[in-house]
Amino acid sequence: MAYIRIGFFEDFKSADTLLIDVDRDGLHALIAWLRDAMESGQRTTISDCPGSVVQAGLHIDLLRSRDDVGILRTAEGAFVWQRSEDGWADIVELLAALKSGTGHQYLDGPRDEIQPMASIGEYGIEWWNSLGAR
Repeated sequence: MAYIRIGFFEDFKSADTLLIDVDRDGLHALIAWLRDAMESGQRTTISDCPGSVVQAGLHIDLLRSRDDVGILRTAEGAFVWQRSEDGWADIVELLAALKSGTGHQYLDGPRDEIQPMASIGEYGIEWWNSLGAR
């Protein structure tokens, strides 16, 4: 079963960070879902990604647009991640680089208000459970 955990953490890795933590199956599922979601051109939420567990109170809309913006805060615990077609392709490419093993990638956009980061093999379920996450 795919493991995808998503949370927002203030002052994590020296910045307010959106952490997307995956295992190998979760990485493949996330990449496939992102490709499909962005090809549709429809606004979606990250919680629609099959297998994802999103931190309570966190809401992230994903949007493909002409303007390559990044991730912006819209309210407390709410964000919109707005990237161009090329911007989303860059994110998929960065995620694909994680297939080689343990590590992380910063999924930076031009005007990010928080730091989006994907990780594989660095945190895991025990770390999330220690935070009280489910």
